[in-house]
Amino acid sequence: RIQILFEDMDSQSYSNFQRTPISVLAQFGYSLGHILNDLCASCWFSYLLYFLTKTLKYSNGFAGTLMLVGQIADGIATPIVGFLIDKIKSPYGKRKTFHAIGTLLVAVSFAFVYHKCLACTENTTTTTAAVYFGAFIVMFQFGWASTQISHLSLIPVLTVCKRKIVFLNSVRSGLTFVCGIAVYCIMWALLYNSSSEMEPVGEGDIGVFANLSYIVVGVGTGFSILFHLLVTESSDEELQSQLNEQTSLSSPVHQRQILDWFKLNKFYVTGFLYMFTRLAVNIPQVYLPFYLTNTLSLQKEAIAYYPLMMLVCSVVGSFLCKALTKVVNKVITYFIGVTLVIGACIWFYFTDNVNHCYTYGPTALIGAGGSIMLIISLSITADLVGVHTNTGAFVYGCMSLLDKISNGVTVALIQFFHPAERPHDKCPISLFYRRIMTFVPSTTAVLGLIGICLIYLINWYRRRNATHEPHINEQVNDDDDDNEALVEGRVVINPVAGDPRAAIVTIAMSPA
Repeated sequence: RIQILFEDMDSQSYSNFQRTPISVLAQFGYSLGHILNDLCASCWFSYLLYFLTKTLKYSNGFAGTLMLVGQIADGIATPIVGFLIDKIKSPYGKRKTFHAIGTLLVAVSFAFVYHKCLACTENTTTTTAAVYFGAFIVMFQFGWASTQISHLSLIPVLTVCKRKIVFLNSVRSGLTFVCGIAVYCIMWALLYNSSSEMEPVGEGDIGVFANLSYIVVGVGTGFSILFHLLVTESSDEELQSQLNEQTSLSSPVHQRQILDWFKLNKFYVTGFLYMFTRLAVNIPQVYLPFYLTNTLSLQKEAIAYYPLMMLVCSVVGSFLCKALTKVVNKVITYFIGVTLVIGACIWFYFTDNVNHCYTYGPTALIGAGGSIMLIISLSITADLVGVHTNTGAFVYGCMSLLDKISNGVTVALIQFFHPAERPHDKCPISLFYRRIMTFVPSTTAVLGLIGICLIYLINWYRRRNATHEPHINEQVNDDDDDNEALVEGRVVINPVAGDPRAAIVTIAMSPA
């Protein structure tokens, strides 16, 4: 006969695990911690291939290889960083420590990526140039991964309230798109002042990309310093103590170890969802400039103001997502985002250079739809981690590993199949980018929808197969795997006087 004191752990009372609610100042400070990464990521995905091929005049294969090297470096770094964050101890806070290290690496290396090779001469081979750029790209990606994983893994540490998690992810995603807007505005201004707007982007615009990188690093580093001043990180021991006290358990709450995650089906399906969501968001960001200049034959400023439109609508989408989650569940919200992305892809296919003004429509749709999909996928990842903050960084590292490797391989394959340029026939290249903007985002969005439906089915299956005592209603949270226990025997529930949320459970176990 065992007596257990428990409290209802639904999504409304889940926030009771934290003794002190997260302050508005801490929420504001947290939102600043990823701005340097977001600014650099906007430059990386939107302009790296364009800079290498149009400005430095390297081949499509060379540019695709460097992108793949960067993504692989980031993919390898993320689980390593996640593992180290979970294992080390630091009086400053282990997540904030890795955030500071990552910020330093990004600030030092990023400007060299968007500058001509300083170690190269006219006789320098392509291999030497690849090693030069590859070294700084690898340094940048390791720093980027350290900042990203440490920042993401702070969410379950700062709060376990489901609504606060969605809010922090919404603000984080919204600022990601605000940073993109800033990058495109700066790029627009730099291109406008560089040369005649009728001239295509070329070798004379190297200084434009270099100045962009200097501004991004300077501004982003300043916001990272503010993040470290405003956010305080609690240690895992303090979090465990609060959790045990507030759940009134006589023994410590079980924390998942790294190997435990590989035993969960939901871990793999969440990775599947996150990977295809990131592909649906990142591929349009990479190839929209090529679509605008090669397919629609627009002026060079278009590579700034059309992505700007996409990012503005992404901010709108982030706030729309918050409103939708209050009315419908996450599956329906994600489905709405997928519908917007698919509609945009179809629209991209039928837009021509005569009616290119209509391109604003699909650009807006794909921005809003991708934002909604990304916020929901991040929220589901945070739900997966839940109270298991001791290995939360490892989970985020694995998710990011899938994201980076899949993006790098996809871009490398697209560059590999890029048709050869013909001086008097631009139709193959024009059609190539039209198909990329249509079929890749739409396909990955549908696969992401399949992923979130599988997560919903996993939760439904667990509830359906849970063993219940007749006449006893048990509620299992859709977003939590730890609220279920299979017990053989007789269950007697007696309420605790003075606390409507607590009860004494007496379990009379049957012999084995």
